[in-house]
Order: sequence, then structure tokens, then C-alpha cells
Amino acid sequence: MPPLYYLILHFWEMAGKSIAFLRLPGIIFSLGIIYLTYIMVEKAANRNAAVWSAAILAVSPLQYYHAQDIRMYSLATFFILGWNWGALEVSYIDHPRNLPVWKWFYLVLCGTGALYSHALSGFGLLASYVYLLWTRKGKHFLWMAVAGAVSLGLYFPWLTMVPGQVAKIQRAFWTPVPGIVEILQSVIMALGDIPAPPVVLGIVLFAAICVFILSIISMAKNRSKNDRLQFFGLMMVLPPACLFILSYIMRPMFVPRAFLSAYVGMAAVLGIILSRSRKIEKILIGLFIALSAIITLPFSISFDRFPRSPFYLADQYLEQTVGVDDVILHDNKLSYLPSKVYKPDLDSRFLADEPGSANDTLAIQTMDAMGIEPYTRVENAITGYKRVFFVVFAQTIDEYSNSGGHPVMKYLFSKAGEPVRHEFGDLMIMEYTMVK
Repeated sequence: MPPLYYLILHFWEMAGKSIAFLRLPGIIFSLGIIYLTYIMVEKAANRNAAVWSAAILAVSPLQYYHAQDIRMYSLATFFILGWNWGALEVSYIDHPRNLPVWKWFYLVLCGTGALYSHALSGFGLLASYVYLLWTRKGKHFLWMAVAGAVSLGLYFPWLTMVPGQVAKIQRAFWTPVPGIVEILQSVIMALGDIPAPPVVLGIVLFAAICVFILSIISMAKNRSKNDRLQFFGLMMVLPPACLFILSYIMRPMFVPRAFLSAYVGMAAVLGIILSRSRKIEKILIGLFIALSAIITLPFSISFDRFPRSPFYLADQYLEQTVGVDDVILHDNKLSYLPSKVYKPDLDSRFLADEPGSANDTLAIQTMDAMGIEPYTRVENAITGYKRVFFVVFAQTIDEYSNSGGHPVMKYLFSKAGEPVRHEFGDLMIMEYTMVK
């Protein structure tokens, strides 16, 4: 991914390195997303629609999840919305040259910021261009094209890295080719979140379908006012459509978190629809949205399953238990990296991903920068130690159960016998006492 978020995080952590403090930038950017959505919808429609849109985002499990993420998604979405707000400002004036210089500067800044935040952010910037073509505002389109060209020019230093990144993605990216399942998952994530129990996902999917039907009815009744929905409708549709098509041209990249701005567009569309709907429609749509958020929330804050397993508790146990003659071996980087964050002084090591596999996603340059190196053979990682604490996910063990068992666990069993099992949510620590 481009480096902007990590550059911000680098300077941010100079003021504090607690996990709560490191989450704050994402929360701030997510609050900014709600604010920008409010002013955009107020500009395009009215204050009532803006309040509805902001309220929908405020209870969105997807927004809630990525507000806590120490990753670039909320930052990228914030910049995309900033760009779209600027594009709306351009579209509402008679001639683009009358737009204040500071707004053009702001537009270019947001476009550049989006590109430097996420490799797929460019798809989130397309709605403004399609909207201007759709509304036949040719001169506005040309001025926006210049702004886009300037943003792309400022992005050029990182653009030179893209061919190598594309080659990496072509070789190793873990998402499946999108089909009906992936489409249904993206629909569920419009109002809920994944993972969650099947019954919860079923209720959220039912709620999403009901909201869609009620919205279509409302749009049919107010079709003379549907022009206000055009821009936000394009925000909602274009990024996932582009990624869906791209997934069949290159490698699959239909990942809902990569088009968070599309869900913001959906919230804006729903906000405008709710602002002009009958009372019964407002109640029903509002209840479906609230129900989806409420039943999903417990699974968003539990922090006991991947990718939010209780790493801290597991690492705290290891810190108190592991001695000088013991070694901690992680099955892969997914549990090792959190361990290096929570307990960097622990003598932990991890096994390398199979070269060229879909899991081989940690670049050599990244490992060099972090000063870490994986082990390709388990025996090299454990030689000379009396006890081995093998850290592995329960799901990984289950996945190997149909093929005779986890190969590393089979090897350790042959050297040490049955392990003592310590469970932390879905994170397993297998304690092996080696036999001389």
C-alpha cells in the first residue's frame, strides 16, 4: 500500500504508543467522514437528508469497525469524500474558473492524499467525472481533469512502484473470484458486518433487501426529485463495479473495505430518500438499519476471533511463562506481528509462508525494514530449546484436519509427544516439552 497513513502513524506514535492512542487517528478520520458526508448531502439536498445520512454512518458497523482499525481505510475514505465534496462545489458554479483558488488547492490535496492512502482509491474518485459527463458539464469536466492530472503528477514518485506491486498482486492475493457469495457479503456489509453467526447474517441480509425494496418504492413516488441522488448513486455503484470487473481481468480484488466510500454513497442515498419518505417508510427503514447495527455490534467488539484475536492476553501469558530455555514459534506472520507490537522483547520467531502461495504477502523489503526474518524449516527454529510454545489459529488446525493434521504439529508431536493446550479465543498455544 502507499505510505501516507504509515507516515502519519510514524509521527503520531512519537506522542504515545498505546493501542488506544494508535487507534485515535482512525477514529478522527471516521468522524471526519461523517462530517464531510453531512455537508455534502446538505449541499446537494437539505439539512434533514444530511442528518439522516450522518446518523446512518454513525451506527454503521462497517464504519465502526474501520474506525478502530490501525490501517489506512478511514484515511483513504476521508480523502475520497474530500475530493467528492470539492467536485460538487465545482459542479454547482457556472464556470469552474470562478471557484476560489483555495478550493482547487483543497481538491488537489484530497485527490493526492487519496492516491497516497490506498492503492485502489482512484476508483473512488471516478464518480465526479462520470457525474459531470452525465450532467453534460463539459467545461467542468475539463477543469476537473486538470485537477486530477495534477494529483496524479504529485503521485508520480509512488506511481513508479505500481508495476512491481501489480506483479506482486498477480502472483499472490488471497481473495476469491467474486460471485454470488461475495456480492451477498457486500450487501450484508452495507448494514452489518462479517464475520457473524449465520442467523445474524441472515437477518441483516433480509433487512438490507427490505431497505432496498422500500427505497425503490420511495424513489418511484418521488422520481421528479431523483436528480439529487445521481452523484451519490455513482459514488455507491462505481467503485464496487470497477473492482468486480477488474477481478476478472487481473487478480480478484473485490474487497468491501476497498470501496468504503461506496457505502458512504449508499448512506447519502438513503438519507435523501428518508428525508422525503412517508412516516411509515421512515420508521421501517430506520428500524431495519438500527436492528442490523444492534445485532452485529456484539461481534464487532468481542475481540476473540481472527483478525481480532486476544493477542495481548496470549502474549501476556507467554511473557510470564517462557524461560531462557524456551522458544516461541508462530505458525505464521498473522500471530507473530501482533506479538511484536504487544511484547516486542519476547524471543518470538515465525515460519515463512510457502513461496508463491496466496499467503505469501509479506514482502522481503518490508521484513528487511522491520528487521525480521522467517524460518523456512521448523527444526532450525527450535533446535537447542527444552520447550516449544507453538502459536497457531484454531481455524488453521481445522483446515489441516482433513489432510492428516498440521505438518508442524505432527513434527513436534514426533519429538515431544502430546502438547499442553492453552486457548485464548481462537488462538492456540501448544506447549511441547522436548524429549532428549
